[in-house]
Amino acid sequence: MDMLARIQAGARSIECGLAITRRERAAVQAQRFRVYEGRGYYRAGLEVDHDDYDDSALPFLAVLRDATLDAVLLGSARLILGEPRAEFRFPVERAFEFDLPPSVAVIAPEQRIEVSRVVAEATHGIVIGGLLTPLGLMHAIWEYVWPRGFRAGVAVIKHRLLRALQGLGVPLHEIQPAAVVYPKDGPLAGYYYDSGSVAPVYFTDTIGPSIQRAIARYQGG
Repeated sequence: MDMLARIQAGARSIECGLAITRRERAAVQAQRFRVYEGRGYYRAGLEVDHDDYDDSALPFLAVLRDATLDAVLLGSARLILGEPRAEFRFPVERAFEFDLPPSVAVIAPEQRIEVSRVVAEATHGIVIGGLLTPLGLMHAIWEYVWPRGFRAGVAVIKHRLLRALQGLGVPLHEIQPAAVVYPKDGPLAGYYYDSGSVAPVYFTDTIGPSIQRAIARYQGG
């Protein structure tokens, strides 16, 4: 792993960064399928979760070292980088019908990102604050994209998680109006229609420092 952020979790620390080995990438893919299947996010009978974006997306992971220094996988996420091709669309733009907010639309497509497939998983015998893992993943992703010139992004998020992150001061803004157009027989039909409401959101370069403040606030609370 190319570690980009470290967060204290009691006496230990969560290490977050880019998955770079075949084993790490496989672990991220397996965790995503395990968590999504357990939450009923998939269409019934789905056996493989892989789309065209996975071929070029960058997987991120959050791990906790145990007493033997082995990495216990706590969570993972997928980073999709924007492209200058006129026909390029992020997954959120295929799942919802909406107009990009002006603060995102003025940013060149190749300077935008999408964060998707964010998962956190309870690990037997390890107690971690519920938001530390996603906050750590967001922190690592921004540390990766900011030096490379990316300035805005989009995501799809459950309303309950959105409210929790906004409550910590993370500037995620719901895109409104927006209508779900994801196919009801698509692989992630359960995510969009059967497991709690979802929203498309956007963020700009103000999110970087706010994530660090949110982590400190969450730990202090």
